[in-house]
Amino acid sequence: MWLSGDIVTPINKIGPFIWVAGMVGALSGVLLKSGQISIAPAFRVFFCLSVVATVFLFWLSARLQRVGVSGKELVVSNYASVERIPFRDVESVDSVWWYRRRMVRIQLRCDSRFGHVVYYIPKWAAIRCLWVAPEKELRELMTPAGSELN
Repeated sequence: MWLSGDIVTPINKIGPFIWVAGMVGALSGVLLKSGQISIAPAFRVFFCLSVVATVFLFWLSARLQRVGVSGKELVVSNYASVERIPFRDVESVDSVWWYRRRMVRIQLRCDSRFGHVVYYIPKWAAIRCLWVAPEKELRELMTPAGSELN
């Protein structure tokens, strides 16, 4: 049973590449039209913020995975590979404070091919976020397996 969204996850994984393509396209258009790239002093702050946002988007998309549950295991996939992680190796399941109820952070006790921390966006996060806490749903799915989660 997949917990993450089938459409939202791939869009968020390729989103940074689309963002960079848009930025490169805009800068290329300016370069072709004017022959130089210069940023007005008033807009340099916005340019710096968009560079920081780009770095953040790439960081997040690298950690964003497809997550599901199968028996007593957490199934994590990045569409190229799949890893099954026993519930006993999951340290905690929390909501992400800066994207509350729309993203879940899973911290693992041991290293996996996806690292110690995995993020996922739950199915229907944009619609159900006001009524459902997805991190609690995952904890409830894992509790019968005898897992001790925060």
